[in-house]
Amino acid sequence: MNNKKGLSAIVATLLIILLVLVAVGILWAVLNNVIQSGADTVELNQKCLEVKLEAGAVSPVGYLEGNYSVTLSRKAGGEAIGGVKINFLNATASSGVVEFGEALSILGTSTRKINTAGGANGILTNATKMEYTVYFVDDRGKEQVCSSTNTADLS
Repeated sequence: MNNKKGLSAIVATLLIILLVLVAVGILWAVLNNVIQSGADTVELNQKCLEVKLEAGAVSPVGYLEGNYSVTLSRKAGGEAIGGVKINFLNATASSGVVEFGEALSILGTSTRKINTAGGANGILTNATKMEYTVYFVDDRGKEQVCSSTNTADLS
């Protein structure tokens, strides 16, 4: 009864096994998160490549300073998009991101008046170029903006 050496060896072994299981659980949680985020990025990039969007006529609205008429057309292919983000630029400044205001369906075309005052940097006049980027909305309602940006010169 007084020999407790055998019991302490069993307790030590069980503690080591428990620590190993906890370490494996922590490693799995970290690695699973990294793998999942990488898979989400690949999936988003694939969806972005499938969507073909073209800017038709892009021109300033003569009587309204900082307003531009933008026509976007979507070609065949790809999933439903959440919308389009637009940024106007001139030689020295940018309007900041402005929402196009419509999620184009496949083979859809839309012309909208875009007011640059809605962007982060305020009204932009004398724009020479427009950048536009498609985004998707995920299951949680969060916007996932594509990394590829298209450009169009203003006419």
